[in-house]
Amino acid sequence: MRFKEEDGQAILIVALAMSIFLIGAVGLAVDGAHLYSQRQMAQSAADAAAQAAMMSIKDATSGAGANSFVSTPGSSFTCGTTDARTPCLYAKQNGFGGSASDTVTIDFPTPPATAAPGVNFSSAFPTVLVRATVQRNVDATLIRMVGAGATTTVTARAMAAIVDVFSPVPILVNHPTLPGSFHTNGGVDVQIFGGPSRSVEVNSSSSTAVTTAGSGTVDLSHAGPTSNGADFGVWGGPSPNPSFIFLPGTLPGHYVPGASWMQDPLKDVDPPDPATLTLPDAPLPVTLDASQSLGPITCPASAGPHGCTVLSPGVYKDGFTTLKNTTALFKPGIYYIRGGGFKCQAGCSASMVTGTADPSPPDGTGTGWDGTEAGGGMLVYNTGPTGDPTNADTFELGANGSINLIGSPSSSAYQGILFFQDRASDAHTGNQAHKLGGGGDLTLIGTLYLTNTRATMLGDTNHYQEVQLQGNPGSATNITGEIIVDVLGLGGNAGITMTLSPVPSVFISQVALVN
Repeated sequence: MRFKEEDGQAILIVALAMSIFLIGAVGLAVDGAHLYSQRQMAQSAADAAAQAAMMSIKDATSGAGANSFVSTPGSSFTCGTTDARTPCLYAKQNGFGGSASDTVTIDFPTPPATAAPGVNFSSAFPTVLVRATVQRNVDATLIRMVGAGATTTVTARAMAAIVDVFSPVPILVNHPTLPGSFHTNGGVDVQIFGGPSRSVEVNSSSSTAVTTAGSGTVDLSHAGPTSNGADFGVWGGPSPNPSFIFLPGTLPGHYVPGASWMQDPLKDVDPPDPATLTLPDAPLPVTLDASQSLGPITCPASAGPHGCTVLSPGVYKDGFTTLKNTTALFKPGIYYIRGGGFKCQAGCSASMVTGTADPSPPDGTGTGWDGTEAGGGMLVYNTGPTGDPTNADTFELGANGSINLIGSPSSSAYQGILFFQDRASDAHTGNQAHKLGGGGDLTLIGTLYLTNTRATMLGDTNHYQEVQLQGNPGSATNITGEIIVDVLGLGGNAGITMTLSPVPSVFISQVALVN
């Protein structure tokens, strides 16, 4: 039996239940959205902290200064609310670590392969992995009215590593501190085709690492993996804009000041050893008249009255006699120069006797090439010093003649190097710099590798290898390959065309998020 006074009670119960449900639903929506946004912000802070820590380790700036931190594998630390250590600072700049409700922990897992399996860690650094863990206690609001806890802990983790990436080498200017380490002079226009997403990297930390005298254009509009644009990076400056006219292309190509410096990717390539390679003492050059033959070698009629000079691989104890007014024909192989340099000047032309643009090593493994087998390329290793300041052990090519040379096989132990300067050689700067180009046509296929070590240059800022690459009216300067030098000067009043290798050749180290 239902009494009159009980009418409407069910409505009250339903209304109360619906109110609790609605409060819970609204609370879940409000607090859930708030927790989600906090989780996203925490992830951004963890990513920033991990990447900043790893970049500082890679750039060797983590061990000194107000932002320094200990990064020994297996160690860890927790950031304080006023902590200035690099990862703590970057977490704070992203909104985490400045209050007691936050916890930011940095650790360096070891062995790293256990924490991040499958990652190709760099072997060039003692610490290659960092993990940032960011936590925040977030107060609940409406959701507490339906029995949820007063706080929820939001956690985010990120790991950054120094990894080896298989990539073509960009144009790399190695000097770590010098002003004007990349400089142009005159109305030179440089155009780069192909290569990686960053075409040029200037390692100098100077605010004037890149300088320009006169007009000039660096055209990267056809550079990069898809030939639609690439970056020009410099660790120092100027900032925010370059001192030259920059054409970046249609894809995101940028001038990037503050770009992290890049390690020399060929630093572990061993120079040729005459003892182990059994290189012979170089025979005397053979001279031929125009159209005259020596076995399969024929001096071209274009050599004219000066004729040809045929050179063979081997050890040159006093360098080359400077080649002038001749057509130099180089047999494939390794030219080991003990001082005196490699010079083709004043009416000298040079080309390979045989060869293709992509010579192959004899056994297909890339380890046995000593230059005497079939392959077609050449390696010029230049050591010294001579002790004679008037006879510097430099590379000097291209005064009025035509130069067309091909480097070592790209799959060999020398990784496509054409010109290889002894890393321990004397400095060659200013008037004693290496000079390539000039009044004639210059075509080089292979890597130009002329550099001292980074440690040498940090110890003595005046000890470095400078390369002056020139182009003049009526001539063409074409480099197909990579350029790795300490200081690069581009001059003249004509175009210089550089084509970077489309084929990955070496590993380079870079920082990446791996988790």
